Amino acid sequence: MGIPAPYSLCYEPPMKLRALFLCLAASAAVAGAAELVEGIVARVNDKLITQSEYDRRLAATRQGKSADTQTRIVVLEDMIKEKLLEERAKEMSVSASDEEIDAAVARVKAQYNLSTDQEFENALSQTGLTKDELRRQMRENITLQKVIGREVAARIDQSDDALRLEYERQKEKLYALPESAKVSEIVLKFSSSDPADRQQTAQRAEELRQRIAQGAPFADLAKEFSQGTTKDRGGDLGVVAKGELVESLDNGIFVTPPAEFPPPVVTSDSIHLFHVTERKAAGYRPFAEVKEDLKKRISDDLYEKRFTEYMQHLRREAYVKIYDPDLAKADEDAAKKTAEKSS
Repeated sequence: MGIPAPYSLCYEPPMKLRALFLCLAASAAVAGAAELVEGIVARVNDKLITQSEYDRRLAATRQGKSADTQTRIVVLEDMIKEKLLEERAKEMSVSASDEEIDAAVARVKAQYNLSTDQEFENALSQTGLTKDELRRQMRENITLQKVIGREVAARIDQSDDALRLEYERQKEKLYALPESAKVSEIVLKFSSSDPADRQQTAQRAEELRQRIAQGAPFADLAKEFSQGTTKDRGGDLGVVAKGELVESLDNGIFVTPPAEFPPPVVTSDSIHLFHVTERKAAGYRPFAEVKEDLKKRISDDLYEKRFTEYMQHLRREAYVKIYDPDLAKADEDAAKKTAEKSS
């Protein structure tokens, strides 16, 4: 049927114009007038999925008639879902208006840069699909979208209470903010193979610490003495989150208890003096800030689950018979896997 996302039952999303129309044309259930005897693949209540209809859908996949069992059962399951939704649409008296179909056709034209009716007709002719057939497909697609919209999407709870509950569940994983602070540095380098140089550098670091304790501006000392890349900025590293720097420097900045001028950090070839201000404790991004993200996550995460549950319900209430033994077995196995995931 080629239902557009997010309600697509079409397993091969069309990437090119021809593929789009193949996906639509593949759903046509009208058999050729010359076909006197038609094989039946499956029955869904009073509706039949014929062999030619099924073969056309297989032909729309990349594998075609040589498709493996997994692809073959996915195709058949999609067709069964479509039959079930078509019946539900009749029960709900749901249909698509001419205006909705016109808008859908216009979107297809715009998507594939078909600016004239002639270009559109040429594209249709390449697949043997007529305007009327396309509109019929669009009508069916839109109708099924409406059913799913009312029965599934509209029932996903996105109230503030539901969002706040999801926020509490997910905030540690998705919205945690590490401890952070505004940091400036003075870097003094020495030769790792020269103990005397290391000792002299340590003495310079201690002298600078004393000057800082006496009130000398840290930024001025950084500009004059630092050998790090932040020298010209007065040693300014900006806001640093815990875990952002290498472990030794990270531990030197985020000491307990907090210190504006923590003890120097000595590495294999340098000594680091830090000025730590505007320290913020670890926390979480506020609910108001992530509310829209939560809505999207709930919609994305729950839609597939709710849609699967809904289709399982429709199928339980229906009579479905698959006549191909291999496909029947594959369908049974797929149903078991789905049930295991849901449990």
